[in-house]
Amino acid sequence: MAIDSNVIQNLTQYTFNASYVSNLPALIQKDLSTNLLNLVAYIIGMVLYAIVIWFFYRHLAKRDIFKVELKMPKQGFWAFLSGIWEFLMYLYRSLIIFPLITILWFLVLGGFLLFLSKSNDVNQILLMAVTIIGAARVTAYFHEDLSKDVSKLIPFALLGVFIVDQSFFSFQSAIAKFQSIPNYIHAILQYMIAIVLLEFILRTMHNIIGWIIEKQMERNND
Repeated sequence: MAIDSNVIQNLTQYTFNASYVSNLPALIQKDLSTNLLNLVAYIIGMVLYAIVIWFFYRHLAKRDIFKVELKMPKQGFWAFLSGIWEFLMYLYRSLIIFPLITILWFLVLGGFLLFLSKSNDVNQILLMAVTIIGAARVTAYFHEDLSKDVSKLIPFALLGVFIVDQSFFSFQSAIAKFQSIPNYIHAILQYMIAIVLLEFILRTMHNIIGWIIEKQMERNND
């Protein structure tokens, strides 16, 4: 009696499926600990990176990092002293506090760029980090949303490259770049001074223009 070919095919498929199901527990347990550890490590690393960059660009993109209001002193001796005090606080925040904040920004962004960038030109990487900070500060006085886009563009782009091509990153190369940083201290100081002066000029121009507009509105109301 001839056996139908469909029956043979169904029996073969059933045997294959049964064998596959019976081997399923072994397949699940194969390299389980290694794969789960890699998964957890990548998730934690990506989440931490995203959180740091999120806090970084939101803070960097603020036009008014700290509240500074320069007003023309009113009549009277105490009013004059109050105006002097406000001006001194303006200089203190602009020339002392802001440089410290700039150093923090530079450490975060420069560290990520050195760690993830494929280039071994440390000076170029540091220049790009300061360029992003400077561009973000300039655009913050134009529109904060634009400044946010500038601040997060490169960090998230590097993260995307790292996800797609892990050979792009070399741990040994990153360590070597960090070890060579002392050779570029002079460039770092120059870049920091330039950013501080840039912010001082931007803030001063913003306050002057704001004061002119305020006076013009007062005249129009009169």
